[in-house]
Amino acid sequence: MWSSNRHIRIEEQEYYTLLHKFHPLIIALIYKKIKNRDDVLDVYQNVIIHIWQYRSKLDSKNIEGIIVKTCLQEIAHFYRNTKRTQTDALPLDHSDTTMEDVLIAERKEQNLLEIEKAIEELLPPLRRKIFKMNKLDGITQEKIATTLNISKRSVEQHISKSIIFLKNKVKIY
Repeated sequence: MWSSNRHIRIEEQEYYTLLHKFHPLIIALIYKKIKNRDDVLDVYQNVIIHIWQYRSKLDSKNIEGIIVKTCLQEIAHFYRNTKRTQTDALPLDHSDTTMEDVLIAERKEQNLLEIEKAIEELLPPLRRKIFKMNKLDGITQEKIATTLNISKRSVEQHISKSIIFLKNKVKIY
């Protein structure tokens, strides 16, 4: 019985030593990422519990690194849980669109039509073809160059000139 009580007192002493030695470091790390005091204390408590659970793996060489990583993990865990509860509270019905949303959608559609028209107005057919292959079909510049049997630099110049032309031709609001 006496050895059991002594063992508990030694662990309790180790806990308080750990707590007092690294308290400023832990609090500072958490306060950098979380500003709400109650949330900081919650994350602090989780860090201390985590460190205490894995105390057997701590040694004097790596304890600060482990504490820093544990703090970052618990902060990330806190934000994941906070984000999850915030998104769970959002309504699922997105059918309520305002007039402003409708106007924005109409403007985007009009801009897309202007861009398509400007693409067709690109003077050289080769430039139009290269631009469509790269930007619309997603083909790399290297592959376009080998397919059309021209240099990669030439492909780059055609795409660059096409983008400049489109910027001048289409004014997006």
